[in-house]
Amino acid sequence: MRHWRVVLAAIGVVLLIVGAVWIRRAELPHENFVINTGDCHIPTTLTDPAPDVTPAGSVVLIHGLSANRKLMTYLGEDFAGHGFRTFAIDLPGHGDNSDPFTMSRAQFCATMAVDWLTREDKIDPAKTTIVGHSLGGAIAIRMADVEPVAATIAISPGPTGSQARMPANLLVFSASADLAPLKRAAAKLSEEAQGDRTVPDDFAQKRAFDLELLPHSTHTSLLTDRRVAHRSEQWMMQTVFPQIDPKTVALNLDLGTYESYGNGRRRLAGAILGQIGIILIFPFAAFIAGKLSGRALIEMPGTRPAPILVIVEMVVCVLVAILILRFGVPLRFLHMYSADYLVSLLAIAGFVLLSLNLGFLMEYAWFKSAKLLAAALFGFATILAMGAWMNWQLTDGLPNAPRWMRFVGMLPFLYLYSFAEEVVLGPVKHGWPRTARFVLFGILRLEILLACVVGFYSLGNGQILLILLAVFFMAFSILQRLATDAVRTHTGSATAAALFGAILAAWFVATIFPLT
Repeated sequence: MRHWRVVLAAIGVVLLIVGAVWIRRAELPHENFVINTGDCHIPTTLTDPAPDVTPAGSVVLIHGLSANRKLMTYLGEDFAGHGFRTFAIDLPGHGDNSDPFTMSRAQFCATMAVDWLTREDKIDPAKTTIVGHSLGGAIAIRMADVEPVAATIAISPGPTGSQARMPANLLVFSASADLAPLKRAAAKLSEEAQGDRTVPDDFAQKRAFDLELLPHSTHTSLLTDRRVAHRSEQWMMQTVFPQIDPKTVALNLDLGTYESYGNGRRRLAGAILGQIGIILIFPFAAFIAGKLSGRALIEMPGTRPAPILVIVEMVVCVLVAILILRFGVPLRFLHMYSADYLVSLLAIAGFVLLSLNLGFLMEYAWFKSAKLLAAALFGFATILAMGAWMNWQLTDGLPNAPRWMRFVGMLPFLYLYSFAEEVVLGPVKHGWPRTARFVLFGILRLEILLACVVGFYSLGNGQILLILLAVFFMAFSILQRLATDAVRTHTGSATAAALFGAILAAWFVATIFPLT
């Protein structure tokens, strides 16, 4: 056994412990409950200010498409730490909400949630701000027609269409690296509001407006951006106390009860440290799993098609896939928004890629039960460990029952693609050949992403979510490949490595995409 794996695992355990301690010390009082109103069942997290703090007002947080209320934790705890009762909700088909998702239903249930909170005297609309991100931002703006509240904050909002009136005291954030349609949506709001209005009288008359263009930011980075949290808190305080000078409001926030981001940033850092810790433990765990599966199979080095040929073949595969998908999505029975399209694309591309490489396929089609069992068990152990940690603080990493059903349904199709990828990449090597292999893998995944872009902009397939998730897709791809290569190294089995990679991919898709 190489000692570096043991050292990394020990460091990982330390990071897990430190991360858990930081999270516990920074947590504010919170309560989880479900709002049952009409035919909506809305999981909700209430985060209260410190026990000795009288709330200045309330905030309702609405997440974006393919997100959940846990992703709003950083903003929610920061708002609560500075004196606001915060309610974060899961829209239908997202997070813990297993109701089917549609755009109209998401807006309806968000409106019903605010209406229920008002009826139950949990919020006072005159002191309540609705904060939404992406789809949630568009919903928050459209809700002004039926749920008049004190203020609305839209973080990188989606297109809102037409609404009867502008929300009271509207603050809009736009990221410098956002998608063009989202930038245009923010600019359109500024035009309709006829420019910024931020003096105290504007807040008192509920006609304040401000568009914040944040440099060095992306669509999702805004959720953990200190500038967003701080400016939002200023805006909410000016809404509730319009008579107080804005400079005094800013000073009070800097001296706020939550150490002005200290605890919130420590909680976020703790969550990230724990994830890094699990990643550092992984090489040691993969080594043990490989040993338990028996002796590693011997793969012939260099047995794979030429890299340039593979790149060209993948172009053909993804083009065939998106053209076929113009006529219909075969895996629509998965009932997951955009995921049925993505998994169909991967399955078609994988099938075509294997058809073009039948000779190499036969060289790697070794189905050894011990290797497959070890890969399956290790795959489930990996997603449960990572999912449990993420579920605690970052996002919903552990699928609920309906999502596990989708996991099972998509696993065979993702295995088809994963095995095709293992075949064309060939055995794992060392040194520069391994780097070149990884670069080839990156190009193949980039081609899939570009196919999604072409499908959206040129073929009008409506799959904008796949583009919005591009950063997450590439980040996951890198980690998935590193982990899958470790399994293939210790087992020598392309089929076992493909199964492990498919389990990770099915987990990623099952936890990210909305249920329909």
